Parts: sequence; C-alpha cells; structure tokens
Amino acid sequence: MAEKKGAKGAKGRRKTVDKWKKKSWYTIVSSKTFSKKPLCETPAEKAHHLEGRTFKVTLDRLTGQRMRRDVSVYFKYDGVQGQTISTKVSKFEVTKATLGRLIRRRNSKVASFIKLGVVGGDARVSVVVVTGRKATQRQKTSIRAITDKEIETLKGKDFEAVVDELLLGKFAGNLAKKAAKICIIKKVVVSKATFTQAK
Repeated sequence: MAEKKGAKGAKGRRKTVDKWKKKSWYTIVSSKTFSKKPLCETPAEKAHHLEGRTFKVTLDRLTGQRMRRDVSVYFKYDGVQGQTISTKVSKFEVTKATLGRLIRRRNSKVASFIKLGVVGGDARVSVVVVTGRKATQRQKTSIRAITDKEIETLKGKDFEAVVDELLLGKFAGNLAKKAAKICIIKKVVVSKATFTQAK
C-alpha cells in the first residue's frame, strides 16, 4: 500500500517550468537622433512585453563627452525588428545638483516653462538663464520674452528634432547671445523637456 501511495504521489507531481528558458534577449538601441547606439540588453518572453518600458541613460554615454554626464535621457519602446528594440526620446533632464552649482547670490536665475505643440502631441520645455550679476525685474521679463520667442521657433516639429536642437544644437548658444543684449549672461541651460502624446 505504501508503495502505491508513493507512485501516485510521483504521478501527481507537477512539472516546474523555468520561465527564464522561455525568455530571449533583446538589444535596446537609441533613437535616430543618437545614431541608434546600443543602450542595453534585456530579457523578455515576447517583444511586445517591453511596450511601455522606459530606458534611462546619461548623455555622456551617447555623445562620448564626459562633461554631459549630468543630463539623463529617457527612451521609450517604439518597435521591434528581430531581436532589436527601437526607441524614441520621451524626456531629458539636467540634475538639480548641476543647476544648484550655477546659482550664486550675485547671480539671478530666470526660469521659463513653455508648452509647445509638436508632431503627435505636446512638449513641455524648461529653460534656465543664469545672469552674470543680479538682474532687475525688467531685465528678467525681457529675458523670458526672448526665451519664449526662441522656443516658439521649434513649434510644429517632431519631438526628436526638438531634442536634437535643444541638447545637441545651438539653441543655448543662440539664446545666450540674444539675452546678452539685456545683461551679462553666465549660462543658459535647457533643464528639462518632456513629450506628452496626444490622446
């Protein structure tokens, strides 16, 4: 009888499935703005399981410029081809520590927050202009007006093109030159840009 029970127990035992064996490795690559550079590898049973995932990387890894490590770029799943997952930029931001180091008592921080219509949705852009000395209220107002005008030139573009201009282009330099006609400018930083898809 005891032998029968043992046999029955062996038959009733469920086979455990190793889920890791079912998974495949996928290579995540950056968007075309960053030449589709590999970001990382991640396992998944199916590629569509990675939909909605966001991958964060610092800008120095994308550009090779060590001084850009204070900027984080966020990439979102955009499609799959074989074992490669393509992405698009959903956001970038500068660390608070970097912004904090720029501001001193003798400086003024002129912050602008602009919502911009882009292809497929909206972009919210934050720009910080740091003056070389204390700015008057009138000067701050003029600098914000110049900043808003510069950002408006990006309206209607694809968000990737906006990111290219803000992060890799001449936006900050051009804005600094124009704002310098108002007062001395220490630094222009595009501190954050986020894409929100239209519903």
